[in-house]
Amino acid sequence: MFVALDENNRRITLTSHRQARQLAGGRFHCPLCQQRVFIKNGVVLPAHFAHRQRPIGEGEPESAEHLAGKSWLATWLRQHERPATLEYYDAAIRQRADILIHQQPPKVLEFQASPLSIPDLKKRTTMYHRRGWQVSWILGRRYHDSQGKRQARKFLTLENDRLTLWYLNVKIGTLSRLQLKDKGRLWTHYAHDNSPSQQWQSESVDGYRQARQIALSLQKRARPWMRLQALAYERRHNLQGAPWVVHNQPHPLRHFGVPELRLRIQWLLIFEGRSFTAAQSQRFWVSALPDVWTPLLPVGTLAKVLADHWLALIKDAGLIGFDGSRYRWRQLPQWFADIDRKLVNITRSSEKDCG
Repeated sequence: MFVALDENNRRITLTSHRQARQLAGGRFHCPLCQQRVFIKNGVVLPAHFAHRQRPIGEGEPESAEHLAGKSWLATWLRQHERPATLEYYDAAIRQRADILIHQQPPKVLEFQASPLSIPDLKKRTTMYHRRGWQVSWILGRRYHDSQGKRQARKFLTLENDRLTLWYLNVKIGTLSRLQLKDKGRLWTHYAHDNSPSQQWQSESVDGYRQARQIALSLQKRARPWMRLQALAYERRHNLQGAPWVVHNQPHPLRHFGVPELRLRIQWLLIFEGRSFTAAQSQRFWVSALPDVWTPLLPVGTLAKVLADHWLALIKDAGLIGFDGSRYRWRQLPQWFADIDRKLVNITRSSEKDCG
């Protein structure tokens, strides 16, 4: 931690190794537990206070990444002349925010480098909201890779009506905002000494590979796919011959553990050939996407995003039309008898396009 109280109960915030050397030999105690703390001023980590013995109930010691991340954010805010308090403790909710930005309304920045359960995430966020504070969760390296993206899903929020995540890469010193749009992902990168930069990543998928993955999942008897195969058989379809349209224009949410491909096929098996309302379609997506996955989003947000995206896709493909009250099928998508016929179809289509 970077904040302690001195012998006169004055708040001391460590911001540099030089300051730490000047304070060496002083007596300090923790603002929360009142235990004695000492200054650690090594060459690897930022100068900080540490307990001689970890207080009961405090959990694991603070990681090097968490210390460095809080320090990076505090420096970045100072450079942009944003008044803020590092490690702000609020007695009313008995919670210590990593950083509190003094604006109206106040805003908390929480740098999350360690695992956090959905109930704890929701509880801490709710406490801040009850104080009238906004909160942004900024994710550390464990949430950056492909495995961590599923865990990052619970931190999704809406900013300017866009699904948003924030990341901090302490190693390279970059704060990044990720915004998910229908056709791709927009990254905005912030660094200490440079102007913000943006990077657009279009969303695309290898349909051929996806089709093979469906067959492999059935071969391995993966339960979700076996259940869907049973439903396909009831409709006299083979899941391995699912129409090519289910592979078109995927939404970026698929990177965060949302089973969009499987849900698209399930939707087709339920609604194919019958008229339906937008509300009926959305109820399907609501039942398939639990709100517990995304506790920081308004209820039904994921369902609405994916329902609207899918209806727009098949409407643009000429498969359905809207008569003002209901959607009606103009053309049914082509199912194939098996994966071999499906793959032959895309090969012939490709050859035709090239010719």
